[in-house]
Amino acid sequence: MSRFESLARDKITVIEEIASSQDILKALVHNEDNFLDKEDVDVDSVMYKHIFPYRFIPKTSEQMKTYITISFGRYKNVEGSFKSGIVKFNVFTHQDLFRTDYGTLRTDYIIMKLDELFNKNKKLGIGKAEFYDMDELSVNTDYHGSYVSYKTYDFN
Repeated sequence: MSRFESLARDKITVIEEIASSQDILKALVHNEDNFLDKEDVDVDSVMYKHIFPYRFIPKTSEQMKTYITISFGRYKNVEGSFKSGIVKFNVFTHQDLFRTDYGTLRTDYIIMKLDELFNKNKKLGIGKAEFYDMDELSVNTDYHGSYVSYKTYDFN
């Protein structure tokens, strides 16, 4: 098996875990302040529209949306397979969509849910995930948010 084959599988595993959270999907798709009260979201409607398994920057003229982009980097080869690295989530939204009815910004809400997934679920398929860092993120004049990254160990 190629060393990169396991990395590709790990990306899919992370995406599937995010896609299993209706709270995250609703925050991505429904632009209203009370997005949790809206209908459930079909997973197929968010891939490559709101969730990108690579870095993505929307144009400023596009429809207002919220995004999660995922990148995997800084991997170290241990005994012939990738065993440690950084998983980075960029969470950003159009500046007019930050407000929610839940006492937090939309991007902060999504990051809290992502953190719950990584801290609670040890079966993500990417081994142990440990909080690494977080900071603000400005993508362009209309889209802002934060990134959060996790250091991973012992890829399966």
